[in-house]
Amino acid sequence: MRKGWAMASSVPTSIITTSLTGCRGVPTAGGARIAPSPVDVSFVRDASRVSQARRIGTAWLRNTCRVPEARVDSAEVVISELVGNAVVHGTSDAVGLRMRYAHGEIRLEVDDGSPSEVPRPRRAGAEAEQGRGLWLVDALMAELGGSWGFTDDGTVAWCVFPVTRETCPMNGGRAV
Repeated sequence: MRKGWAMASSVPTSIITTSLTGCRGVPTAGGARIAPSPVDVSFVRDASRVSQARRIGTAWLRNTCRVPEARVDSAEVVISELVGNAVVHGTSDAVGLRMRYAHGEIRLEVDDGSPSEVPRPRRAGAEAEQGRGLWLVDALMAELGGSWGFTDDGTVAWCVFPVTRETCPMNGGRAV
């Protein structure tokens, strides 16, 4: 586990447990900056909640953390895929979404509360309608310069990526 990151052990029970407005850039008496407020939300495990999780996550990234738009677009797909997988493959009643900002990085966690074998990305056949989600997460995390995985018991999918990146090799070497 990365220094400075702590993982909650259970899914929050309320819909929204922290402010989504944050306090980016607000100086304290000592001149230090206060990190944006974290996000902790829990949804009923239902397919209709994927879009809600996506909207909350992208609003927080855009408005609170000031993540560049191209990076928000990639993170939006990651949020959709991970929350969607938790809804489809989880067995608990709720899915949790946690997002934190620290040390110039975003940490995103999706908790389905269902211990299972750790999923792996796979290549789906040309005619398959499903099975590309984790492959896509893997590609987007590489593009964002981040990393991702699952807890040992398979209950939490996580990813970490920098808010900004000097250059992105998948974008012709231009800054993202």
